[in-house]
Parts: sequence; structure tokens; C-alpha cells
Amino acid sequence: MKRTLLSIIAIGLCLTGLALPTLAQTSAQISPDQGIGVLSEDPGTGQRWSTSVFPFGNYVGTTSGDDVFCRTYLHFPLDAIPAGATIQSATLHIYVDDFWPGPGGAPMSTYPVTADWTGADWNDMSTWPALGGAVATTDIFSTQGWYTWDVTTLVQDWLGGTPNYGLAVAAADPGSAASDWAAARRLTADDPATYPYLAITFTEPTPTSSPQPPPPPPTATPQPPPPPPRPTATPQPAPTPVPVPSPTPEPILLPETGGDSAWVYGLLLLIVICGLVSYRSVSH
Repeated sequence: MKRTLLSIIAIGLCLTGLALPTLAQTSAQISPDQGIGVLSEDPGTGQRWSTSVFPFGNYVGTTSGDDVFCRTYLHFPLDAIPAGATIQSATLHIYVDDFWPGPGGAPMSTYPVTADWTGADWNDMSTWPALGGAVATTDIFSTQGWYTWDVTTLVQDWLGGTPNYGLAVAAADPGSAASDWAAARRLTADDPATYPYLAITFTEPTPTSSPQPPPPPPTATPQPPPPPPRPTATPQPAPTPVPVPSPTPEPILLPETGGDSAWVYGLLLLIVICGLVSYRSVSH
């Protein structure tokens, strides 16, 4: 059961890995925009420095018996590499076609140059630009062919902001004359196909989305002004009631005296008298 579960997890991780996006790699081949080879002593024939022949290594002069030191300075522009790129590999290629004073081999190293060397006095070794620590070392032999040095870290440092003063090729032990002098392009100096170059493989920087400014606040739609208030009617005073004269009561008219009214009083008197007589009779 555990094996089955582990197998399922492993398959899932593989599928997940296959689904991950891969960063495209770009290759560039860069030639130096400056290059010069120098010797610390007059070689007997030819010049002590050259922009087409690139010697490196040390040897003992066959005539003078002095220690002779040779270096080649190369500067490579990195304009073709975008800022923020990641260097996967950077390799220096140099074609060697001569060896002095005789066949053999010696370890040669690449070094970062620590100062600008424009206008340096190449006839005076004390003014040669100083070198940093060795970056890579390769055994060079008297047989013709291309030799390479891995300078990935150096190129990445340049892209990261370290000043790019170029690099130098010299003996693995710059202060010793025990090695031989190798020459690049001495016999093929006129052949552009043998010129040194850097082969660089890099990945483009991941593009970042630019933050978008926040949308402007919604503009309030202007509302029409409210209608003016209706004029308030001025209250009118209540009309003063006009007194209505009460009608004068009409006098109750009694029958006129005299005439037919005498019989009425006689009748009333008769009734009273009868009532008195009846009361006495009853009381007795």
C-alpha cells in the first residue's frame, strides 16, 4: 500500500514538473572590442605589444636569460545581454597556434582586470593594469586548436554591477618563468575566424507587470438645483363677525280687557269656589 501511494505521489510530482513553464535560453557570441598582447621584454624580433598577436605565459629569454612575462588583455562588451538576465554559462574561446621556446604545455589562467587600461604604457610592465584572482585554469599544449575557460561567475558579476574592465590570460603562476609562452593567432593573425570570443547562454529576466494607477474616483453627476420654495400665503385675519341683532321678542298679547274676556274671569272664580266647598265637605 505504501509503495503504491509513493508511486502515485512520484507520478504526480513528475506531471507537475512537466506542467511548469520553462524559461527560454538565449545564446550569444561576443567578440572583444579591445585586445592587446604584451611582453615584459623586447622579444628580439617584432614589437613588445600587438593588437593581433596574443601571447600569454612566461619563459626565460634565450638570448638575455631574463624572465619574460606575457599577458593578453581582452575586453568584451555586454550590451547584447539584457539587464537582469541570468547567465547559465559563459566560456572564453581562444585559438592557439604557436608555442615558444619549444613544444610542450603549461597551465594558463584567466584573471579579471581591476582597472581601466585605456592608454596604458605597454612598454613599461609596472604600468600594466593589475589582475584579480584567477577565475579558471586550462592546460595549454603546443598543438593547434581552440582552448576554453569557464568564466560564468565573472560575467555574472559584471552584469550584477561589478565594473567590467575585461579579463587577462596569463600563466597560472604569474610570477614564475617556469612555464612556456603560448601565442594565440600568431600564425593566423589575419584570419578573422580565429579571433577570441565569449560564448554566453542566458535566460531573459522575468517580465514584471507594471502597477496600474488606481482608477479615478467616479465623478458625481451634477444634480439640478432644487425648485425654489413656493411662496407661503400670508394668513388673512379671520373676518370679524358682524353681530346679528337679536330679534325683538314679540310681546305676548293678552286678550284685550273688556269685551268677551269677562266671562273667563267669572268661570275661573266659580271653579275656585267649588273647590273650596268640596274641600270643606271632605274635611268634615
